[in-house]
Amino acid sequence: MLEIAMVSAGEERFPASCISRIREVAIINCRRCNTPDELVEFAGNADIIWMFGANVAVKPEALAKLPECRAVLRSGSGLDALPLEFCKANNIQVFNTPESISESVAEHAVSMLFALARNLVQFDRQVRQGQWDSSGNQTKWHLSGRTLGVVGYGRIARTVEKLVSGFNMRVLHFDPWSENSTPLDILLKESDFVSLHCPLTDDTRNLMDDDKFSIMKKDALLVNTSRGEVIDEAALYRALTTGHLGGAALDVLCDEPPLPDNPLLNCEKVIFSPHAAAFSADFEKNFWYYSAEKLVEICGRLEG
Repeated sequence: MLEIAMVSAGEERFPASCISRIREVAIINCRRCNTPDELVEFAGNADIIWMFGANVAVKPEALAKLPECRAVLRSGSGLDALPLEFCKANNIQVFNTPESISESVAEHAVSMLFALARNLVQFDRQVRQGQWDSSGNQTKWHLSGRTLGVVGYGRIARTVEKLVSGFNMRVLHFDPWSENSTPLDILLKESDFVSLHCPLTDDTRNLMDDDKFSIMKKDALLVNTSRGEVIDEAALYRALTTGHLGGAALDVLCDEPPLPDNPLLNCEKVIFSPHAAAFSADFEKNFWYYSAEKLVEICGRLEG
């Protein structure tokens, strides 16, 4: 049987049903490895490396010492933490499970957009401070009939499009790999709201910079549930404080947690959540179910 090394946690972290499903097709051993050397010692004979969360051990120098390794699975949607070039050069297949969190992240992105557009966080603060002002003068945005631009058009972005369909919104999308993609500059120019769903790559790092923000409509709203580094945070701060952008909702930042001197923390036009978009009441069930099924699929591929 193939051997799987889970290197992010001990077996007690996983539902028994998940481990049982995997053991139908493979041998699995679980231990948190905090360094590449620990990974090599633990997973020296593994055919598949399985991980989740931040990557602290799955480095090129470790994979180079795993002669049997033919695949890496990172549970969740992001692959930016993995040594993709090394894997490609050494015929190591890389997998993830975006389907496990796509609905939750999409719901979170839409919730953040609605909270921004309706000033919910600001109104809540005012009421708690004894200010009861229902004039609505502070609400500049309306959802129905407006244009939402999604940058990246994978599972999460498509789910966002589905969720906002009942609000009679026009949706544009930009994705180099998608048919009917709208050029990014046109999308930014025409969108009232922009939601970021692209992976972090060399091409998307600091994608949203001064030039891109200048293209966006005045008072446009920005939502980011992808990766913090997709945004040049200094440029975002300038766009907000000069009055060009109306607001931003950020689930992800370049530094997590944010540094105390990050000026965005003092900007009232920004609302935050702590990289929590993937989590919901169904997170545990979905995350480990899809992980187990993906591992079964990978084993089938490797043995086929």
